Amino acid sequence: MNSLFGLRASFAPCRFGLTRSYTTQVKPNIKLLAKLRQETEVSMTKAKEALVKNDNDYAKALEWLSADAQASGAKKAEKVAGRTAGEGLITIASVNNRSTMIELNCETDFVSRNDVFKNLAARIATTSLLLHDTPAAGSKAIEHLSVKGLMNAPLMPLANETSADLSKTVQESIVETIGKLGENITLRRAAVVVDGVSAAYVHGGDSAAGNIGGIAVLQPRKVTVGELEEKGRAALAKTARQVARQVVGYSPVYLTKDQVPASVLEQNNPEEYITNSVLTEQAFMLRPDQNVAVYVDEVAKNAGLEGAEVVDFARWQVGEGIEKKESDFADEVMRTVRGN
Repeated sequence: MNSLFGLRASFAPCRFGLTRSYTTQVKPNIKLLAKLRQETEVSMTKAKEALVKNDNDYAKALEWLSADAQASGAKKAEKVAGRTAGEGLITIASVNNRSTMIELNCETDFVSRNDVFKNLAARIATTSLLLHDTPAAGSKAIEHLSVKGLMNAPLMPLANETSADLSKTVQESIVETIGKLGENITLRRAAVVVDGVSAAYVHGGDSAAGNIGGIAVLQPRKVTVGELEEKGRAALAKTARQVARQVVGYSPVYLTKDQVPASVLEQNNPEEYITNSVLTEQAFMLRPDQNVAVYVDEVAKNAGLEGAEVVDFARWQVGEGIEKKESDFADEVMRTVRGN
């Protein structure tokens, strides 16, 4: 009996020896919470989670958010990879009379107007300015960049961004944005000017992004671009922008009439086709009595040069050539809202 009592006693709870333990929940620092939301644009809930899980260590919270966004984005990217991305933006960037143009696609016009998407496109365009090789003799002035190479490049900040994350590649940033916006996003093409004085123009949006974009490249006669004085350079840069607007508005197909295949001329009225479809032969929009080639040459001579010529151009429209599935716009909006 005593042994049984002793056995029971050994398992009996000690009524007076128990102590309670509490887990103290870390409270997010309000100032850090506001800073984190402003810098990353994440939700309040996600920002709180990042700070709480990292004991209000701001640097670690940023790292946690980045890893979380990549994981979420990768999962979402895999889910939406088969969807058609036929909307988006043509985005341009320029520095020192050099221009670039990229097409970033998404599924709906709704997302293409989102500030996060716009910022991503602008940063990719800025990044593409840095990716070009010295042109080979006889090559075109506009180089079409390798999309794969651009995707692997570190995403550069805009001029007004002082706290941009430089640790991510273009690809990683696209994946992260897919996680945020819930749509398939693809970088379709990119081109950068490697020689000449150039300018870019977009229509259907703001000054840097829209539905249609164009680049025009001019070259002075008998001198290199590096030998141009400020007056001549400024005159050519202004004219290049005017010609870029012409490219967007008048949809030329060829640069010079020598490039038009004979078979094309045989199927059309040759004179009419050339004046409509060849950039240098089109009537210049601001001086219809002159064609583009004559106008450009005259401007250069008035600036003290021995003339100039248009040596290359490009014109892109969002989604051209992409087969789009017909869908109800309301369904597209609701799908975006649901994050599907």
